[in-house]
Amino acid sequence: MPRNRNPQLIVIYWRDIPSQVNGASGSEKHQVLLKPRFEKAIDRAAMTAGLTQASDYVNEWRRETQPAHGDIAAAAQALAAELEAAFPLTVLDEYVATGGFAPPTSHQPSSRSNGVQP
Repeated sequence: MPRNRNPQLIVIYWRDIPSQVNGASGSEKHQVLLKPRFEKAIDRAAMTAGLTQASDYVNEWRRETQPAHGDIAAAAQALAAELEAAFPLTVLDEYVATGGFAPPTSHQPSSRSNGVQP
């Protein structure tokens, strides 16, 4: 099956906590890792959830894809910046407390909307 050549952005999540934004357009690819606080929050959330087996942890990764427009690198950077703004440490702490899932009182941010808000 041929690879999708339409420009797209892919957000990688562990449960509901974003980790990185990948941009792809044909053979052009860009990866933007979110700030270290996201990786730390994912590790803390996994501990909160009691996931001690690597396979349990790995099974919780997921991705969301959306079309990209314009410069793929700039689009990936912009979406990463939106996610970082939507997830200050206080919000990440709420996600950690629920084992990595969106807290019941918040709206889960989604890469499908351009106004990413928790």
